[in-house]
Amino acid sequence: MLNDLFALVLFIVAMWAIWVNRRPKTLPPGPPAGLWGLHTHLIPKTEPWKKFYEWHQMYGPVISFTFGPQNVVSLGTAKAAWDLLEKRGDIYSSRPRSIVAGEIYSDGNRGIFTPYNQRWKNWRSLMQAGMNPTASLAYRERQTLESAILLKDLLEDSDQYRDKIKRYTTSVVFSIAYGRRVRSLKDDIVLGNGQVEGYIGKIVLPGKFMVDSWPILLWLPKWLQWFRWEPEVRKQKDIDFYMSLMNTVKSQIADGTAQNSMATRALDKQSQFGLDEVQTAYALSGPYAAGVGTTTAAADILLMAMLNYPECLQKAQEELDRVVGPHRLPDFTDEKTLPYCQACIKEAQRWYTLAPTGVPHAVLQDDEYEGMFIPKGTTIYSNLYAIFRDPEMFPEPEVYRPERFLNTDDPRFNNFLLQFGFGRRICPGMHVASASLFLIFTRLLWAFNITPKKDDMGKPIIPDFNVGETSLIRSPLPFGIVLEPRRNDVAEIILREAESAEDQLKSWL
Repeated sequence: MLNDLFALVLFIVAMWAIWVNRRPKTLPPGPPAGLWGLHTHLIPKTEPWKKFYEWHQMYGPVISFTFGPQNVVSLGTAKAAWDLLEKRGDIYSSRPRSIVAGEIYSDGNRGIFTPYNQRWKNWRSLMQAGMNPTASLAYRERQTLESAILLKDLLEDSDQYRDKIKRYTTSVVFSIAYGRRVRSLKDDIVLGNGQVEGYIGKIVLPGKFMVDSWPILLWLPKWLQWFRWEPEVRKQKDIDFYMSLMNTVKSQIADGTAQNSMATRALDKQSQFGLDEVQTAYALSGPYAAGVGTTTAAADILLMAMLNYPECLQKAQEELDRVVGPHRLPDFTDEKTLPYCQACIKEAQRWYTLAPTGVPHAVLQDDEYEGMFIPKGTTIYSNLYAIFRDPEMFPEPEVYRPERFLNTDDPRFNNFLLQFGFGRRICPGMHVASASLFLIFTRLLWAFNITPKKDDMGKPIIPDFNVGETSLIRSPLPFGIVLEPRRNDVAEIILREAESAEDQLKSWL
């Protein structure tokens, strides 16, 4: 018995050694592997992008390492990301296998986890139909109205500014997806989606489940697959929740009260999109999953930047005073005449990276890039944390400097979209998100003086941009701000606009 066990151990070790040594020697450079040919033990469970960035400084713009038995390549410059994820998008647009989050928990129904196949293309076609540049223009009126109500909420209580902004982004997203408003973060639909997103944030972290690194565990009998128990229970609850949201829209269509939304479009042309009932219900949840947390955090980052760089705040307000004047709120007609404000928004998204590693891609076939071999199935990270700190593209990258996006003919800066991803996997909601950020930023700065809270000694408390919270995205730690109307008539203008907005939104549930 002992001899058999010893022989089995030797066989496993030998097979592992063969696997390690079979790896091509022309892989991109990277850190030396440990005894077992792995780098897993070198990668911290929190903020792994910082370790990747450190390796980029040592080994170059394209590096490789292993996570479990999985080959991983990290792209540390925009050039490398563009060359592979966009120019070769036909083979770099898939996703790494996600056993727990993508397969067991989501049953392949969440587009963010879905491989590059027909099912993903069907999902993407609905997202594109609902949030392409032309479709997004139709949502600007409701964004404008909701932002007027946001200003009133902030005027009444700025201590809970983050919740006020989140209510705005949530209401915009739900009106786009389901044709219904959100008046409070305590609404059942908000609480339900919050539970779902909170759970997803926990299970997608690298290394959370052993089976994602060692799929051989799926050979166990199902009743022994402990990693399956909770996700399967949660999955059924999600299906019931998403179906209830979609069925509500069906009822509204039947009685003639439905507002135009992605849901009405999806249900009207369901066969054209190629999605069944459950797939459609999941797809309609996509805007919330992708848009609420990211847009709220991006607004938070803008406020954090203004507290850290008050001279930029002053320049932006001077531009608003010059272009918009004191008697009306900024609106979308001002977009092209507020270049400094637009630059502030772009720079904030570069300065504090919301998705430091990007959402990983996977390559569908063997490939070669600048003499380096990239095997089929390799996980590809577009390391935005490293890309946004590339000193050749962004001199003094740690400094928040909106001017880098002004007075330039470089299309990379004029049409800055790196923060939304690359190629065929670029965020479909980027036009909606950008419009919301423009309104939030310009209207807050037009209306209020923004200053930091002070400690017991009267010293301003400036938020630290080097730290944050991480789940699906990275966001600043909570910090305090003080909002004071900039002029005597600001409150009157805000209340008048908010009252008009509430009146125009009465027909929305």
